[in-house]
Amino acid sequence: MSKTVAIFEPIYSQDQTLTCAEFLPLVRADNARPEWREFKILTDMYRNGDHLRHDYTGLFSPKFSLKSKIAGSAFLDFVQRCAGVDVCFINPFPQLAYWSYNVWMQGEQAHPGLTHAAQALLDASGVEISIKDTPRHGPGTLAYCNFWVGSRRFWDEYVGQTLLPIADFLEANPSHEAAIGVMTDTLHTDPAPFLPFIVERLFSTYISLHPELPRAAYPFDAEAVREYCINDFEKLLFNRMETKIDRADASGAFEPALIEQMETVCALWQKHFFDFYATRQHPHTGQPVRIE
Repeated sequence: MSKTVAIFEPIYSQDQTLTCAEFLPLVRADNARPEWREFKILTDMYRNGDHLRHDYTGLFSPKFSLKSKIAGSAFLDFVQRCAGVDVCFINPFPQLAYWSYNVWMQGEQAHPGLTHAAQALLDASGVEISIKDTPRHGPGTLAYCNFWVGSRRFWDEYVGQTLLPIADFLEANPSHEAAIGVMTDTLHTDPAPFLPFIVERLFSTYISLHPELPRAAYPFDAEAVREYCINDFEKLLFNRMETKIDRADASGAFEPALIEQMETVCALWQKHFFDFYATRQHPHTGQPVRIE
């Protein structure tokens, strides 16, 4: 039996058109709290009950096809093929799993101070997640960019019980130390605070801490992962790390020495990223990384 699947794409201006014809327009005329990015829209959708109108609901940015390298129709077909799951997702950066143990290892290298700000926010919001206890994020749990669709139950459990308390706290306590901390600007191709990068990483964190949750990740073989690398340096790192990381994921055993190596490689990758794109256009944004 086919499922009703609604993927919304935010529309911010009158001259903006859908980038994926299969998605549904979600007009954001006022674009309140733009610094929150998709986080604000997700919590608004939950409060409005938008997730109750379909079997599966998601919110994908206009850059979905650019980053994921697939059409919206291909992802919708994937969702239809997945039976008995509460959430389906695609990770547009599968190569990152080969030099970061989880989203927080990569996040701390990309946005120094992110983990401290994230933990302070979670604690202040009453969300019981310990970032230091986050397990491995491999192909079955790693996802960036909020490219997921969830059942009504998943929206209730993840958005309603994890994201919404954070939004409620930030709205009620803008002067709290934890709230100020997550609104601090970080390095990125566009001006942005810590907050959206924290929320982006909470998805993988949540599903990895709930292994009982039925989920389906869009599959990539080795050649596909290689094609997602955005420069030759990433391809070099993937070629060097592929065998040992795949072996560790298959066995479920990541020795401390391997995790330490991944952190070193992740640091090298991030340094190269900042240096390389300081003077070059990033393929996803068309502009260099802002470094101040």
